[in-house]
Amino acid sequence: MAKAKAKPARTFTIRPATHDDLRSIVGLYNWAVNQTFATIDSEPLDTEEAAAWWEAHGKRSRLIVCTDANGLIGWARLFPWKQRGFDVVEDLVYVDPVHHGQGIGHALLTELIKSAQGLGYRTIVATIATDNRAGLALHSRHGFEVVGTIKNAAHKFDRWMDITLVQRSLEP
Repeated sequence: MAKAKAKPARTFTIRPATHDDLRSIVGLYNWAVNQTFATIDSEPLDTEEAAAWWEAHGKRSRLIVCTDANGLIGWARLFPWKQRGFDVVEDLVYVDPVHHGQGIGHALLTELIKSAQGLGYRTIVATIATDNRAGLALHSRHGFEVVGTIKNAAHKFDRWMDITLVQRSLEP
């Protein structure tokens, strides 16, 4: 009987994003806008919006990328949530669909959680399209709990979508 060969270990690197990564980040994001429920945005990010988005990152924000030998395969972002003065940070995680199921989302979210703790945040949240089962499962595996649903939050692909709000305490 032949033995099944083990898959070779996936080799990728997670590092802080540079301005040179912006085009690839926006490309992956715009693919998600146009093809998936990973974001409720229905309009792709244009060059001017991407530049403004890059400049908006502050001292308590993080933007990281995951790369392999062929280039960018995922990215993730931490940014203060909604209001100044809150000790709450929001995360975003995007992985190239060719690389889904290979632990990249897990590695990116793990790094964001560590960064959020290091930046002194007390709570991390994510607003996830309710149809984005993979995003909800990823966050659940990292200890996030559902705290609410915003009904009919966005219109995309000819239908109304709900958003699920998840959160995790960063307290020791």
